Amino acid sequence: MSGETPSLIIRLMDATDLDRGFLEALNALKPVELTEQQAIEVYRDRLRSRIRTYVAIIDDRVAGTASVFIEPKFIHSGGVVGHIEDVAVHPGFQKHGIGRALVEHLLDECRKFRCYKVILDCAEGVIPFYERLGFHRWERAMRIDL
Repeated sequence: MSGETPSLIIRLMDATDLDRGFLEALNALKPVELTEQQAIEVYRDRLRSRIRTYVAIIDDRVAGTASVFIEPKFIHSGGVVGHIEDVAVHPGFQKHGIGRALVEHLLDECRKFRCYKVILDCAEGVIPFYERLGFHRWERAMRIDL
């Protein structure tokens, strides 16, 4: 991108975003190995699971995406936790504040749900990005590949 940045719109994803470059933007995070039909099925499953996926739109193209899952807890008096996942910005739109805008939007959504905390896992190289947004290191993430 060069020159003046067109206006940015952040909104919930809809199925038509698959034709606006959604998978290409997500590919900046990890390779997406889905056919269009498989992507539609995943989209439908995510809707049923109440995973909220947002897109950053510039000139009717998906410039970035991020998701949040809102989890009601049994602990903390039934408090609510926000889990941020899959923050990705298309390479052609990186370094223009889109990732920041997406994460700030998700944090606002978590505030609306009255989350007492918001958590995410990230690669070591992007820790400074999240620290600039107010996140701090906490505990350790664990994983098992099945």
